[in-house]
Amino acid sequence: MSVRDYYLHTVYPTLSLPLAEKYPLARLTGGTGWHSLSEHRLILLVALTGTGKSTALERLRRRLGHGRADVIPSRRELTDWILIPLAQALADEEAEAVTDRVERFAITRRFARLVEGGMAAILSWLYLADDMPGPLLSDGIRGPNEVGYALRRCPRWQIIELTLHPLTRLRRLSGRDDRFDRAEGTADVSFLPRTMRAKARALMRNGEISQRALSICRAEAANYGPQPFVAEDGPANYHRLAVDGCSPEAVAVAVSDLITRH
Repeated sequence: MSVRDYYLHTVYPTLSLPLAEKYPLARLTGGTGWHSLSEHRLILLVALTGTGKSTALERLRRRLGHGRADVIPSRRELTDWILIPLAQALADEEAEAVTDRVERFAITRRFARLVEGGMAAILSWLYLADDMPGPLLSDGIRGPNEVGYALRRCPRWQIIELTLHPLTRLRRLSGRDDRFDRAEGTADVSFLPRTMRAKARALMRNGEISQRALSICRAEAANYGPQPFVAEDGPANYHRLAVDGCSPEAVAVAVSDLITRH
């Protein structure tokens, strides 16, 4: 039995998920009138925490003039609904909600060792109604392994990765008030390039970088590494945008241009 089938037959029936109610055009099984999301044109905005991806995605959705970002579950929902309960079941652990971000990263890392492609594989498990036309928007994957899997297995997906200087990300993450940013903080900066560590410690002493932000970014780096995807053979459906100094609207414009050109 595949991991996907194990989830569908063993784990999914034990959960009370609002998938059908919240996303009537998406489901986990195929059949007449449905096609695999892996065969649909999907625009994936990829970025690490604090890069401004969610804000840019919302601006992009408004700019394109339709709700293409709310047809399928978000990464957070897929993590809560599929990845975490499946990882817990595979480890014979009791199913329970996980809110601490560092712990969520640890479970995601463990899952990626068991299932090739991690969250990219989960996203490809979804099916869409045949009457769902046009491209969709999502923030569903992250990191070189998930990006590489998507490029190999789902050639209709277009991936646009946003990059931002690590210290700028840490400042942003330290200053935002997101209920999802729960983590025990430590002052460990060892995940940063050596050339940035002294500056990071100084920013922390000045109160510009929090221990909580460091903890989240360090755990994230353990999962996805410090660098963006390396496109060895330059796949046509992968693009990278450096967004340092860019407003969310400017990012949305740049992404929109890429979408229309490709």
